[in-house]
Amino acid sequence: MSLSMGQTIKKLRKERNLTQEELAEQLNVTFQAISKWENETGMPDISQIVPLASVFGVSTDVLFGTFGTSDEEEVKKILDSAYRLNENGEADVKRRYAELQDGLKKYPNNIWLLFNCLESGNALCYHSGYDKQHGEEIYPECVRMANLVITYSKEINDVLRAHMIMVILHSAYGNKGKAWEHAKNFPERVDMSAHVMSAYIAHDEKNYADEAEYCKRDILLHYEAMFCSIAQLGEAYRLMGKYDDALKQFDMIFDIISVICTYEAVIPPLHYRERGDVHALIAHTYIEMGDNEKALARLEKMVDYDTTVLPQFKNKGGWGEGIKQRLLKKMNAEKFESIKNDERFIVLMNRAAAMDD
Repeated sequence: MSLSMGQTIKKLRKERNLTQEELAEQLNVTFQAISKWENETGMPDISQIVPLASVFGVSTDVLFGTFGTSDEEEVKKILDSAYRLNENGEADVKRRYAELQDGLKKYPNNIWLLFNCLESGNALCYHSGYDKQHGEEIYPECVRMANLVITYSKEINDVLRAHMIMVILHSAYGNKGKAWEHAKNFPERVDMSAHVMSAYIAHDEKNYADEAEYCKRDILLHYEAMFCSIAQLGEAYRLMGKYDDALKQFDMIFDIISVICTYEAVIPPLHYRERGDVHALIAHTYIEMGDNEKALARLEKMVDYDTTVLPQFKNKGGWGEGIKQRLLKKMNAEKFESIKNDERFIVLMNRAAAMDD
């Protein structure tokens, strides 16, 4: 059911954290006028429609009743178009974010658009290393979108992911109090997963093949979570100057993978973590230790993997796509600046540059 114009104005105002007085000031009207519009005892003058849409960052047709509705096929087209942008690294993330923002102007409370735009915004202002000003411009919009996803999404995974992004971004941008508020929304138990619940049901149905598959999936996710924690612990040790402890943690990831991961044949690499490619983390540690030879040897392993093994994952979750750009980005990282003129490093860069797109 479509919302009335008054309901739409009220909803958009609240979602943008504006008081009636603040909205009135931006439109050069009285706050009583805003109150009348929202209570439907009055209507905006036609001359105020465009300024209203501009303040809210939506198209004018939203104000005339399309807010809260979404053409499922149209939203799918917007998402498909945005995620075809995956070949040119950060530039495409920025274009994807812009496309999704445009989609939200037409469908401002569509959960799928909000969630995907939030993910792209997170990549821009945290993961992809854009400049500080760019991140600070996107950060407040990410907060707004995350709050909407948390409030309105019925998918618990999306809600928890939105909380996770808020923990990451609030921490990165110095808002520790807010980060803690979101962190407290996570369960303490690690067995509260869809795969564990599915395994219980499959067992009672005596469908043991499915039970086994659900258990394997759950175990794999536990491993991934453990590897993320190990990589973060290793980075903490590196930052403290405890290099030997850091290397032990990073090496542990590969030791465990070598024991457990027959899965490596069918899933993306488990040594790609939130903190980065573990090969690169090890190389960075060696550089800080002053051992450039071992750093280069580790980067050679990284390039070998990305140029020979990773292409096998083509069409398996997208990991076989955009390998060249990801590898070049890893190699061009500032932390490797001190070895960029080394002949071995130049050879590795040439190998990466020679890859097929």
